[in-house]
Amino acid sequence: MKERRTVLGLEAADLLLQKNRTRHAALLEKMQEPNRWFTGPWLCRTYQAECQRTRDMIAEAIISRHLLETIAEVFRYPIKQEPFRRLLSAESLAFVPKALAEGPTLNLIAESSAPSPLVNGVSPEALELLQDWNVPPQVFASLRKMVPERQLKAARLMIALKRVSFHYAQLLSTLTPASQLVDPSRPRKKFVGVTADQLAAMEAEFDLLNEEFLYCASLRGTWALELMVARLYLDRLMENARVVRHLARDFPEQLARFQMILDIPADQEALTSQPVKTGLKRTHFVF
Repeated sequence: MKERRTVLGLEAADLLLQKNRTRHAALLEKMQEPNRWFTGPWLCRTYQAECQRTRDMIAEAIISRHLLETIAEVFRYPIKQEPFRRLLSAESLAFVPKALAEGPTLNLIAESSAPSPLVNGVSPEALELLQDWNVPPQVFASLRKMVPERQLKAARLMIALKRVSFHYAQLLSTLTPASQLVDPSRPRKKFVGVTADQLAAMEAEFDLLNEEFLYCASLRGTWALELMVARLYLDRLMENARVVRHLARDFPEQLARFQMILDIPADQEALTSQPVKTGLKRTHFVF
């Protein structure tokens, strides 16, 4: 009896998963945009608010990158010197993290795949991304106006920004360049108080901002991990008496900046010209 209950439980779970996978596909048949168009003032307010929010998230995402670039810049000169490299080898510190020697990862690995047939005008890749989100049917109506590549980008933006809503999808659709629309010849909606040139400028700025955000969002985890490894290695250097003596004698400026770096929490902005006070300061004695 217990085994039968287990089997029935697994079958029920599998059925639930199958229904969940087809949930968004079923919504496509109901998708319609509201008859009421958004107004010019709404477009301007929403555009400005979303741009500022995206800028704030970009600034937060690149904190790790900036600090890692600072560490790599400070480390670049000493590591070029043969005596310093010999000392690191003698102290079992010869293995330098790649991000510390070369800087943070800046290039994304390109992913390419053959395009799949659209599902009622919507990219199946976009549907897959949105599978676990509660998506209003009107969102798919906005996505259907875009070419598949733009749909996928829009889905990534909505998820990364936690903006899986019709209002944001409508904003993305409104500010999509004509070349990325399914029907580029279709007359664009005109908004009171917004000229064609202003709308074109908004499209360009919004697209560049979103590209930068997606780039930073995709590498944010990598930068944070690389920064953690670099700081751990730097901490090992500063705990080694021979290395500290060598730095104090031959690279006093770099030693001071290393000290400053370790006194800055990992979530702070890159270094400025002045030391940042963060409570008790670590002291590395030179023997």
